[in-house]
Amino acid sequence: MKLTPEKLTAFCAALAETAQVSKACAAVGISRVTAYQWRRDHLDFALAWDEAKALGVSALEDEAIRRAHDGVDEPLVHQGQFTPVIDYDAIDPLTGEKYIPQLAPVQRNPDGSPKMATVKKYSDTLLIFTLKAHDPKYRDKQNIELTGKDGGAVQFNDTEKAARIAALVALAQKRSDAADAVLNDPDDLSDLV
Repeated sequence: MKLTPEKLTAFCAALAETAQVSKACAAVGISRVTAYQWRRDHLDFALAWDEAKALGVSALEDEAIRRAHDGVDEPLVHQGQFTPVIDYDAIDPLTGEKYIPQLAPVQRNPDGSPKMATVKKYSDTLLIFTLKAHDPKYRDKQNIELTGKDGGAVQFNDTEKAARIAALVALAQKRSDAADAVLNDPDDLSDLV
């Protein structure tokens, strides 16, 4: 299939909206293989792809921040049933007074359906990932740095280098011998215990 400007635009629009290559491919009726071939063969497509993907990821990041900060309303469920919102301030048309709580009607949505109670849920996990993405002080520390005297490079003299190499060769030989022993006697698993 040939890459046209219309397909490039449609693909990138879908990618920017969803940040998903599969959905962008479906939007223009191509396979993932075709999309990746176009990306490889057409620099303008690859650049547009990268820009669209960045927009899509930015939208996902905005949604993650919204869910972490503003929360999401989830339906309140009690004993497997959605909980309706009771209108305790409703006025009984017959008496002109408020209903007694046990008889108060359910609040209704504009379409007439019963309004369901919700509870605001926040995502601590999304908050953590957002903080890690935006500020290095929240990231996991995984750097290992070896330094020598006064913060300089680690120095080994020739004797130390030779001893370390000999130790590594001996360890490799020992592991090789152990592997050969297992291959020669597969029923002997004593070294695995």
